[in-house]
Amino acid sequence: MSDPKSVVSKIFERIETAMPDFKARPQQLDMSEFIAKVLQRPSQQRVAVVEAPTGVGKTLAYLSGTIAAALENKKMLVISTATVNLQQQLMQKDLPQFSAALEQPIKFVQIKGRRRYLCPSKLSQLVVLSGQQELGLDVDDKYRRMLQVAHGKQLLADWESERWDGDRDSRRDKIEADLWQQVSTDSEGCAGKSCSFYLRCPYYKLRREMSSAQVIVANHDLILSDADLGGGLVLPNPEDVLFVFDEAHNLPRKALDHAAKALNFAQLYQTTETADSVLKKLPSALAFRQHDFGYLFAELRRDLPAVINHLQHMETLLQNDSLVHDLLEERISEPRIFWQSPLVNALVTPSQGLLQRANNIYKHYSLIAKWIKEGLEKTLLSNKVGEALLPQVGAVQNIFGYLIDFMGLFLEPDKIERPPNVRWLSVETFAKQKTLVIHAGPMTAAYFLDRSLWMRAYGVVLTSATLRGMGLFHRFRMDCGLHRFDEQHFLAVRSPFNYNDQATLNLPAMQYLPNEQHKEWRGEVVSKLAEIIDTAEATLVLFTSRQVMEDVYRQLPAELAAMVLIQGDTLSPKNMVLRHIRQIEAGHGSIIFGMDRFAEGIDLPGNLCTHVIITKLPFPVFTRPIEQAKQEWIIRRGGQPFTALSLPAVSVKLIQACGRLLRKETDSGRITILDRRLLTKGYGKQLLQHLPDYRLMD
Repeated sequence: MSDPKSVVSKIFERIETAMPDFKARPQQLDMSEFIAKVLQRPSQQRVAVVEAPTGVGKTLAYLSGTIAAALENKKMLVISTATVNLQQQLMQKDLPQFSAALEQPIKFVQIKGRRRYLCPSKLSQLVVLSGQQELGLDVDDKYRRMLQVAHGKQLLADWESERWDGDRDSRRDKIEADLWQQVSTDSEGCAGKSCSFYLRCPYYKLRREMSSAQVIVANHDLILSDADLGGGLVLPNPEDVLFVFDEAHNLPRKALDHAAKALNFAQLYQTTETADSVLKKLPSALAFRQHDFGYLFAELRRDLPAVINHLQHMETLLQNDSLVHDLLEERISEPRIFWQSPLVNALVTPSQGLLQRANNIYKHYSLIAKWIKEGLEKTLLSNKVGEALLPQVGAVQNIFGYLIDFMGLFLEPDKIERPPNVRWLSVETFAKQKTLVIHAGPMTAAYFLDRSLWMRAYGVVLTSATLRGMGLFHRFRMDCGLHRFDEQHFLAVRSPFNYNDQATLNLPAMQYLPNEQHKEWRGEVVSKLAEIIDTAEATLVLFTSRQVMEDVYRQLPAELAAMVLIQGDTLSPKNMVLRHIRQIEAGHGSIIFGMDRFAEGIDLPGNLCTHVIITKLPFPVFTRPIEQAKQEWIIRRGGQPFTALSLPAVSVKLIQACGRLLRKETDSGRITILDRRLLTKGYGKQLLQHLPDYRLMD
């Protein structure tokens, strides 16, 4: 077993030789050596959690700490991020530099979900069938269809002439969501090697590249989707992967979104119609299997109408309930429904019937998809027919598979000893019509992450600039399902910044409290901003509420307001930043008014940001059903939601917001917080203690 310290130091020596301006920081070496050491542990124990503040250089640190373990054990190194910006930085800067410094350069590719790539077969069908006007379309729909087909022809021409690679994100023009849905596919709707476009397919070209790569750059959503489907569909099996989750503080929330499922009535009615329509085309298309499908057709002709009956029964029960009346009248939004309540008790029987039918339909349409692929492979079925049928069969298979997952959550009884699943209702728009939706999801993503990733992966590194709340990893550890890993798996790297010399923290005397005298506090914020903003410098002002931000902006003196770039106005956040940079580089001052988006992930080094103003402590507002359920669960177990949830969350958000100021060791500036609760409340003093060691000004 190689010594982690010597392996890491050799890699950094090579990087320093290849990059003369680079000098490894002690913090980088600490982080790399810690990761390399953890990855030498036994199976299911190779999990390293590292908080690495801005300026540490964590990308080179985790690359240096993981690459030897990945290559020696023939595992794929998969780096997952939460933002497109970091993926681009990895692909265009960090990985090329790192690879060039290695003894043997490595190959790296970026991969996204299959739906981000063009399906040439579906696009070709859209264009070829454009002359066949669909019955029942009104004038507006026909015109919209005509525009879609015209855009489709342009996409096809660009792809065939290689002016476009088939990646949705590389298009400069906007592709309407409905059109993209029609010209992309998922695994169930794909003919694979039997497709006439297989060799030129954008997705499969990337898959072939991936098979010879050592490093894959992906995003959290792709990893979680793959894990949700059992792993190994888009990426290699988790057992063959060494995962690095950069920006890992986003992972618990994203995992919760993936773990929750929904029953959308309008979508299920439409899918059942599609299933019935496909059924009518199959006897001629699958003539070569006609001796096999007598029983299958008989069962489907029984099950598909039964699905409609069960759905209608469930809708009737819902629409006769006073809670749903209030939801439909928009008096409430996302109301929760509870296990063993009269409504849920009434829904259980038709839900069980629907689940039974869904299992049959899923099983039969999976078999039909298998027969179509077999027919294409053995040329018993024409490509034209097979490639047209497969996406429809795949869509039915997908939706009913998803329904089965939903029912697993919805029908699981509450258990006293573990957090119960959360159930709630909403009204959504689907295919231009309002429809009821039933949701069900786990209260925590901990079990999902542990079962699908931590228990299976070869190794895992989780890192971010902010993982601790109130100085502890506790909340992140619980939310991520890392309960069984002790403190030897966690490291908080010290910052390379000298905060006391580089930045001041200003807490001006404020007369009013934002949570008690809101209107007066808002007026006071206006006068304070006019007083403390230097119009010659780069200022970032952060708000927790759009309404407050817009009210404050409207009341600013005209001279100051003229300098403000406000989020939600005509410019996108990206273009706001670009205009801000142009203003500063031209020698002028500039002010950004922004919310969450600007409190995390915005990188404005040097004189591009010298003053960060935080108007109010960024306490989270727990309005989502799962968040409310989690608060109730904590209370039932004798805890305090404020201490367990709110304080750690505001601590992380406050550190992130303050972190917008110092991006490099040469940066300097000031932070101002216009919320006197930091000085008057006990928890405020705790929050101050866990901020970096800025020089506190009276």
